[in-house]
Amino acid sequence: MLLAGCRREEAGVARGGGAAGEGDRVYELFFSDKVHQDRLVRGLYPGTEGWLWTGRQFAVTLDVPPPLDAETFLRLDFAVPVEVIGQVPSVTVTAKVNGKALGRKTYDREGRYSLVVRVPRELLKSPRLLAEFELDRTAKEAGSGRELGVIAVWAAMTHPESTVLTAEAATERAQQGYRELLKQRRLQLPPEKQNELMKLFHDLAVWRHTWFQNVQIEKNPLDLWMMQQIVHEVKPDFIVETGTYRGGSALYWAYTLNGLGLENSRVITVDVQDLTATAAAHPLWQRYVTFLKGSSTDAAITGRIAGLVRGRRTLVTLDSDHTMGHVLKELRAYSGMVSRGSYLVVEDTHMDGVPTAPGFGPGPMAAVLEFLKEGGAKEFEQDFSREAMVMTFNPGGWLRRRGGTAGRVTPD
Repeated sequence: MLLAGCRREEAGVARGGGAAGEGDRVYELFFSDKVHQDRLVRGLYPGTEGWLWTGRQFAVTLDVPPPLDAETFLRLDFAVPVEVIGQVPSVTVTAKVNGKALGRKTYDREGRYSLVVRVPRELLKSPRLLAEFELDRTAKEAGSGRELGVIAVWAAMTHPESTVLTAEAATERAQQGYRELLKQRRLQLPPEKQNELMKLFHDLAVWRHTWFQNVQIEKNPLDLWMMQQIVHEVKPDFIVETGTYRGGSALYWAYTLNGLGLENSRVITVDVQDLTATAAAHPLWQRYVTFLKGSSTDAAITGRIAGLVRGRRTLVTLDSDHTMGHVLKELRAYSGMVSRGSYLVVEDTHMDGVPTAPGFGPGPMAAVLEFLKEGGAKEFEQDFSREAMVMTFNPGGWLRRRGGTAGRVTPD
């Protein structure tokens, strides 16, 4: 249970290139990054932190970033060091992709440089490319006689800054960014250290002193950031929230929908008490939010919500009573409302998961595990990429409904 947010992905990458696996795409590669050492094909060896020395020839594999039909460039960021330029008059660097020479440039002074070459469209048909670089001259290291080329910092397949990304391409780039964060986190932070950070962040009580539009919102700000990314991807017709409190989060959902231009989308929020006077005075609340007073597991409440969201793209977040029994009832009642490809977010699984409240439980985490065990795993999977920022209050609680792809949510 403590490791629910720390599972390793099993997909591998073949050294020197291979079939690109889902979640394994690398568009930008820092040569000293230990996460992607399998992308270093040849000709690179350690220098100091932040870069690698090269030989006369060196190569890496990179993937083509979406959209695949956009103009694409190969960029190499490197330095010509004084150790080399002091022995040879100049260095010419030639760039190749899949064996085809695309451009070269000569450097006669020490310094930091970027070599940028355009990649022809016919080479972009393969999702993974072999990027090769060749120097016309190298130097020798004093004493060892080791060949010294240039100092390699990073390489990337990029689009021009003016490229306007499609919704699908932007979503893929964002998700890949979170997957990269997750890999770095796993490499640098053992599970016990991750849990220590989450507990410390919780104990600092940042979440108790957070306001949105001057309405108190008891949420982890990093989870709010991740939620807006999910809303951007799902583009829901409805966001259903249990546990309104003062209405700060419902107002945040309304603000996010409005910012995305989803004028016909709505927020439905439920609580046993009405403390929303300040939030309800906000124009965005009046436009987007419907508040229902009552228990989130009351048949009349769940039946009304189910009727409103039936056949629509729906995202659900559970943040009311945190006892295991109540959360499990919510999971059973609301899971069927979630669209395929959308999310059922169980909040505060850190309480009995990390745990941040050792005396509390069983709670949300225990409910999630029981829900998945009793059959929920057939429809939902834990999306650990949503925990990339480490200090989430929902470890193991980002449940994605199977059967849809990013940006293409299927209403049931």
